[in-house]
Amino acid sequence: MFHPWAARAVGVILTALLLGSLLWRQHAPFTYSAAHRIDTQDLPGLHREFWRHFYDDLTASRPKCTKISHNQTLCVVGLVDDPPPRPMKVVLEDEQHRALKTAHRDFIKRLSNRTYELAYVLGSRGIVITAGGSYLIHALVTVRMLRRTGTNLPVEVFLRDPTEGDVRICDDIFPLLNAKCVPLSQTLGDDIDSIGKYGYKMVAMLVSTFEEFLYLDADCFPLYDPDMLFTTPPFTTHGLVLWPDFWYPTESPLFFDIANIPMPAMDRSQVASEAGTIIYSKRTHTESLLIAAYYNFYGPDFYYKLHSQGALGEGDKETFRWSAVASNSPWYQVKSRVKHLGFTTKDGERRDSMMAQYNPIIDLKAGAEEARPFFAHAHNPKLDPDWMFNEKTGTIFDSDGSMRRIWHENATQAMEYFGNGFDAEAWMWEEMRDMACEYEKLFHRTACVIGTRYLEEVFQA
Repeated sequence: MFHPWAARAVGVILTALLLGSLLWRQHAPFTYSAAHRIDTQDLPGLHREFWRHFYDDLTASRPKCTKISHNQTLCVVGLVDDPPPRPMKVVLEDEQHRALKTAHRDFIKRLSNRTYELAYVLGSRGIVITAGGSYLIHALVTVRMLRRTGTNLPVEVFLRDPTEGDVRICDDIFPLLNAKCVPLSQTLGDDIDSIGKYGYKMVAMLVSTFEEFLYLDADCFPLYDPDMLFTTPPFTTHGLVLWPDFWYPTESPLFFDIANIPMPAMDRSQVASEAGTIIYSKRTHTESLLIAAYYNFYGPDFYYKLHSQGALGEGDKETFRWSAVASNSPWYQVKSRVKHLGFTTKDGERRDSMMAQYNPIIDLKAGAEEARPFFAHAHNPKLDPDWMFNEKTGTIFDSDGSMRRIWHENATQAMEYFGNGFDAEAWMWEEMRDMACEYEKLFHRTACVIGTRYLEEVFQA
């Protein structure tokens, strides 16, 4: 989906005059001292200062009404069917409607008058992941997969607070992989208690070091070097790239009135978003990111229900697209449809284990028919050598106990799907086995044994 770049000549002129340093600040005058714009060691302090002012605007624009009460489930309509009428499940009292509209308008006005900006290293690129607790293992898998593609982009793995870290991973392993753990509590302080789980992801985006970043859920990784995505359209022309979900949009008409943005028709060009993979430019999308933060801060009580109305995956998934629209910022959503990969057991049970997301460069240039998978979102189950290489829990076992592939039936199917003779699943399992055997203190010793046997029997590797 394409939207023209908003012309901001005045902003460009101001930026050229105000900056010439490592930190880029878009839109409003940069209010911090020049020293802060030179020394990247001061970024944590700048992030805390930003958050203090931004949090004031977030809370000042709180909708003055009761939260939306909506407990119904919305049955989504898959893309193989004709588009349905726009769903209208959420019901608002007049007072709620007015309060939400007033608060949204107030927040947009506050953004236009703000004297704070995002702080980041000018010209920098990197990977942003949110994890913590048991998800830290999944993040480690993702970082290892990133390095296997050949990229050396720095990785920031955001945790709620230090208690969600693991010294073995954060202090010993990540530094060797050009990755680091970043506790959000060092920026948010006590405010972290007012942030929901999806809010961690949003704040991580705001306070990451990078001007341009690829956000990945902890269970999502690229199959190819992602560096190319930053230097080629659609990212260079749009500054925000999103990927689709499996169904048509679910937003309530009420949302579009509240946000004062046009409501698109429900046709085949309209597809819901999936937010496990996102590429952002903070330079071009500062205001968009701040509005997305507003939708997520008030998401559990208001905006998640307005966007999803009880549909599958209700959460932050639609906040990034509509914040771009609300800020008149360009964005591109990949047209190639997400695809489930999995297998049918010998007992006839279907087991889907991965969502394949497609190359946006080819998607834009040659069309959805020519695009190849670029990201693997391994959502069921999450990738953990201790879990996967386990005879009781591992999904590498068929219903009769035999070991097998989990993405395709055989190597021929796999290489036809991924193209160029690339067996992406074998590639993934090799890395999982290597992790299980290399990090002896992190995984149970049987994970290495079973992983090695699995690669030998199924992939002859």
